[in-house]
Amino acid sequence: MARRELKKGRPDLQGSIELDAHLIATAAKLFVDQGYEGVSMGQIAAAAGAGKQSLYRRYANKEALFKAVFTNFLMKHVMTRAEHNLAMLAQDPTEAENDLEALHRMARLTFDFMTDRETVEVFRLYVGERCRFPGLKLDIRRMTQDVEDQIARRIRSAQDAGLIREDIDQHAARSFMALLNEGPLVHALMELPSVETEADRERYFEGAWKAFVDSVGVRP
Repeated sequence: MARRELKKGRPDLQGSIELDAHLIATAAKLFVDQGYEGVSMGQIAAAAGAGKQSLYRRYANKEALFKAVFTNFLMKHVMTRAEHNLAMLAQDPTEAENDLEALHRMARLTFDFMTDRETVEVFRLYVGERCRFPGLKLDIRRMTQDVEDQIARRIRSAQDAGLIREDIDQHAARSFMALLNEGPLVHALMELPSVETEADRERYFEGAWKAFVDSVGVRP
């Protein structure tokens, strides 16, 4: 990260806002790269080109800073993209596609989001620090719950249209999410090669989709 030149002296309101954003962004990168234990307040201030007093005036300690970074910066950024995806997922199928095809489109959009580098970084940081900060799981759960709800709604629509067996209950939504997203997410967290390239992701997704379709007994 390039060192930013900051003005000397106490900043005005606009400068204070910009400094806040810069400190948080700097801390986020260091926490993602090195983990909670690997980063000190002094290191964050130095990397941001700011004084330690500027950092401590805003955050009493590293724990408070980490919570702000995770919840108000990383999760906010990821949730903005998730909400955009949800808006697209909520759209009704076009005349050219049925409910099952809409579910396929929804599943691929979700898959791409969950395997995106920024999403993986948030999960990696969460996995590393979840014991120290158990409250973070609420942020993670909020991120996935709305997507599961949308998938459950689309599964019901496909059932109503006679495309999925009626005996498939709504636990299928969570199982479907796990099949499509948790496997490749774990692989990405462990830096395994199964989802590194677009061809790898395409093979994984279409294989998972076929397994889902076969298991729910979709009519030909």
